[in-house]
Amino acid sequence: MALTPEQIKNIKEQLKSQAANLPEDKKARALAEIDSLSPQAIESLLKQQSLSSKSEKEQKTIFRMLVDKDIPSTQVDENKFAIAILDINPISKGHIMIIPKKPVHDSKAIPNQAFSLAKKIAKKISLKLSAKSTEMQTELKFNEVIINIIPCYNELLNINSPRSKSSTEQLEKIASLLRPKQKSNIEKIKIKKVKNSENQILKLPKRIP
Repeated sequence: MALTPEQIKNIKEQLKSQAANLPEDKKARALAEIDSLSPQAIESLLKQQSLSSKSEKEQKTIFRMLVDKDIPSTQVDENKFAIAILDINPISKGHIMIIPKKPVHDSKAIPNQAFSLAKKIAKKISLKLSAKSTEMQTELKFNEVIINIIPCYNELLNINSPRSKSSTEQLEKIASLLRPKQKSNIEKIKIKKVKNSENQILKLPKRIP
């Protein structure tokens, strides 16, 4: 749709206001370029801005990149609805994030299966890491809601407690304790019992003299 002369005038005024803070030499050049813009050039500029804005909206959040495995993480477990990974900046040893596989923007919309995964891992943390208790708290971050499992050892902790940095080696060591045991691929070989031949009577054909 073609722009009206009034729309073109308003767009040029907006562009000029954006150039107001430039140094004097650059400002004069920018204003001259804005004045010389044709209606077609302004329409092309608007299209580019629209595409750029759309691209920014479609950019993945850190959680989407973790779910899609675009970036490395130390994953502990998963089900059809969520993944469980160790936080690289944990509040305590074994701090885990449960991230829904589909973006959730309200804590009430978190799938029950995500909470089931969280409870399963919380039990493992108590058993394998000897945590006295675990705090399970939801958190809104990057416009998405996740579940935090925070192990408590000597004191009660929450999502606002101080954090520390963990190395990949440290995280992997913790993950090895919490991951489900791999099922063995070795097939059981069935051994058929063979009857003892000593107890069998050997029947020979009758011999004719």
